[in-house]
Amino acid sequence: MRKGFVRIISCRTKTFNFIFLFLSLTGFFCMESKGQFPGIPVITTPKPATLQPNVIIGNSPQPAVSYPQGHHHYLPDTRQRNEQIIEEARQHELQRQNRQKQLQEAIADFEPQRGLNFVNCRNAIPLPDFRRADGVENFHRAFDGIEKMLTGEAPVSIKDAVFMAENTFYGNSLNYDDYDQSIRRDVELCNARIRQLKLNEDDPMVKAMMLFHFLTDTFEVQLSAHEKTLVHYPMTYDYNDPGGKEDITKVFVTKLMTENTGQCNSMPKRFLIMAEEMGFEAHFATAPLHSFVKIQDPLGTWHNLELTCGAILSDQHYMYGGFIKSEALRKNIYLYPMTKKELLADILLDLALIYRHTYGCDRFFAMCYNTALEFDPKNIRANIFKGIYAQYILSYICAHTGVETPDDMEDCPAAKRAWQLYRKVEDEIYARGFEPMPQELYQLWLKHVSEEKAKSGNQNMKMQYLVK
Repeated sequence: MRKGFVRIISCRTKTFNFIFLFLSLTGFFCMESKGQFPGIPVITTPKPATLQPNVIIGNSPQPAVSYPQGHHHYLPDTRQRNEQIIEEARQHELQRQNRQKQLQEAIADFEPQRGLNFVNCRNAIPLPDFRRADGVENFHRAFDGIEKMLTGEAPVSIKDAVFMAENTFYGNSLNYDDYDQSIRRDVELCNARIRQLKLNEDDPMVKAMMLFHFLTDTFEVQLSAHEKTLVHYPMTYDYNDPGGKEDITKVFVTKLMTENTGQCNSMPKRFLIMAEEMGFEAHFATAPLHSFVKIQDPLGTWHNLELTCGAILSDQHYMYGGFIKSEALRKNIYLYPMTKKELLADILLDLALIYRHTYGCDRFFAMCYNTALEFDPKNIRANIFKGIYAQYILSYICAHTGVETPDDMEDCPAAKRAWQLYRKVEDEIYARGFEPMPQELYQLWLKHVSEEKAKSGNQNMKMQYLVK
């Protein structure tokens, strides 16, 4: 029976494996504990050894009671032992209730308004909780900072939100002033070139095209204070671990700014940060396995700026692969120009995955995707994260409560509910128009990356700036 149950879970998991492929190429990092980013990890059953110390798992053993031998002269000791047994039983019951409460709170992350009753769930256990780990407070401060932008308590700043999220990985050791000055310097180079060409400095399309040129082509500008020309080289695609599986920083904007290499998560976000500083509208958009920038011209026509190859593409180009259903377009999942707040919500998901890479998966992960869904219910990544967390809890509960078959779930409402939620979220994802990428196409993509990486060889990284 256990093999049959495992096959059931495995079958449902295959769907999310396809979803992992969708995320693993978008540049949205993710990992299996210390695993891959950009997708969501294929969650394996956690090992008890990874749990925190001093955590009681399963039913605590009842105290061994040795009754005194003899007659009435032992009665005082018997009463004392009975009182001790009663007190220990009371403490065990309090611990059991506390474990049930923790698990109920965790499941309530899926249904904040409902919650569940686990009184009849055998061996209720606490889920991992990393709140006391070193550096966790940095993640909560970043979350609070981004949430305040979402609620209007702080000005919206894509530049600041990206910095907050990525800085957590470095233990808040990045220097914001250096980050800010680097952005301002690049913006001024673009503005200087606009002035030198005597273009309209107030025209949003002029600004957009100059920024696009700056990031995707060899860019030259005369330095006003010197009789010299500064040359800025274009960003290049990083074929070495582009998804950040081995090195999570591969998908960071801060890494792109430093090394001038990145991929389809960091490149669009760098463009949007600079657009924000230059004062023109640009939008983050996604397609299956990808993200890019959308801008709108004065006539209302939308243009897609493909930063990974320096091209301007139509929506039809992204639809050509056949993985964008009409339902996904109708529900604004793909090719949709996100608002700034919707992008902020998506950055919260980046924060969640950095957290998982650093510590593991606990309620902070759920707090991030629930908040993202609150401000952008259609966000496909947030909905997928919800399913992944359900899968994680299901695996965890089954591993530690003795649930081996579907019948066992009748004795464990927590496992049964986690299974139902896992299936429910999966169904909702498909209802939104999500189309998984076939395995064979994913393998072709991996082959392409391998070939391109081989072409690049071990050449030294092209410098970003040159003054001549």
